Amino acid sequence: MREMQGAKCSSDFSAEVSKILPLISREYAQRQQVNIFSKINLTVAQMFILEYLKECQICKMSQLAKALNLTMSAATANIDKLVSLRLVKREHSTKDRRVVRVTILNKGKEMNRKVTEARCSCLNELFTGLNEQDKDDYLRILRKMYNNLRKEK
Repeated sequence: MREMQGAKCSSDFSAEVSKILPLISREYAQRQQVNIFSKINLTVAQMFILEYLKECQICKMSQLAKALNLTMSAATANIDKLVSLRLVKREHSTKDRRVVRVTILNKGKEMNRKVTEARCSCLNELFTGLNEQDKDDYLRILRKMYNNLRKEK
């Protein structure tokens, strides 16, 4: 059993994954920040909001905040920025002014498309040197991991 930063892992596999996964995540996030987000003047959180809105088209602020694990004030600040950039639209319900709905605009969808293309480019670089079987195996394992996480909810 290996000891890692004061915590014990039950297997060499777990120890190695818990060691390397944060390193990969951090490096990938830094590359995205430098190569993508800094060029388009958006934060990662704002991009996550655009991605979420692209999927649901329109949603309540409270739903958005909960789905992205943001406080309402953080969600509001991010939406303010996206509204100012004309990427999303915010509307109050006519029945209940406390209810705020957010919709992604065409410009926001286009921004999302561009970021997705840039991310794909970053990922292609990341997976350079892997053959198609390795890539297929990686995807299969990621899907299983995602399904395991979804089961826990």
